Amino acid sequence: MRILNEQEKRDALNEVLIELSKSQDILKEARNRVSFFMRLEDIYYNYNSKEKFRHYYSDIFSTLTLIDGDSSIGSLDILAQNIQTIKDGYIPKNTDENGDTIDIRKEIVKLYDHTNLDIARINYTKTMTNETMSELAKNRLLVASLEQKVRESEDALKEISNKTIDDLKQLSGKVQERQEDMQKEYITILGIFAAIVLAFTGGIVFSSSVLENIDKPSIYRISLIAFIIGLVFFNLIWVLIDFIRDINGKVIRRKWIWMLVNLILIGGIIGVCFSYKYGWFLPI
Repeated sequence: MRILNEQEKRDALNEVLIELSKSQDILKEARNRVSFFMRLEDIYYNYNSKEKFRHYYSDIFSTLTLIDGDSSIGSLDILAQNIQTIKDGYIPKNTDENGDTIDIRKEIVKLYDHTNLDIARINYTKTMTNETMSELAKNRLLVASLEQKVRESEDALKEISNKTIDDLKQLSGKVQERQEDMQKEYITILGIFAAIVLAFTGGIVFSSSVLENIDKPSIYRISLIAFIIGLVFFNLIWVLIDFIRDINGKVIRRKWIWMLVNLILIGGIIGVCFSYKYGWFLPI
C-alpha cells in the first residue's frame, strides 16, 4: 500500500467528504462502509510515525461551502447523516505492518465534530441571511408605497393650480404636514432596517466567534465576552429605537424592560468575575 504525503491526504479527505454527501444509500451495504473505513485509516494512520495525521479545519469548511453552493455536488444534510454512520459504525480491526492495531476512532470523532459544527454554522448563516432579505423586501414595498403617495401629492398640486389663493394656502399647509409625516416614516423605515441589519449582522458575527472558540478551555473568557457584547448590542439597538420614537413623538412606556435586561447582563458580567476569582467552575 502506497503511503500518502500530507497534501495527498488532505485531497483524499476532501474527496471522501464529497462522496459522502452524494447519496443516503452509499453506506447501506457493509462492503461500502468497510471501504470508507479503510480509506480513512489510510488518511489518518501513519505507519512509520506515532503521530497521526490531523485534518485542517479550513479544508473542511471550504469543502462544505463548495457542497452547499452547488446542489449537483451533494447535500450537507446527507453528509451529516453519513458522517454519523461512519462514527457509530467504525470498529478497529485492521493491523499495520508491525502487527499493531490501527485505531483512528479519536480522529473520526474529531472529523464528525468539526463537520457538524461547520454545517450548523452554515445553516445558521443562511437562515439569518434569508430573514434579513425578507425584511429588506418588506421595506422596499413600504418605500414604494411612500413614493406612490409622493407622486399622488404632486398630481394633486397640479390639479389645483387654478384654485383661489386661500384654497392654495390651506391645501399647502395640509401637503406640508403630509410631507413631514412622510419624512418621519422614511426615517422610521430606515431606522428599523438599520436595527434589523445591526442585530442580524452582530448575531452572525457573534455566533461564528462563539462556535469557533467553543472548544477553548476558558469558559470565563467566553462567558464574559458574551455578556459584554450582549450589553453593547442591546443598548445600541435600544438607543436607535429610542431615537426613532423621539422623531415620531412617541414616549417609551416600558423602560423597565431596558433596566431589567441591563441588570441581568451586568449581573452576568459580575457573576463571571466572581466565579473566576473564586474558581467556582474550575475543571475537575
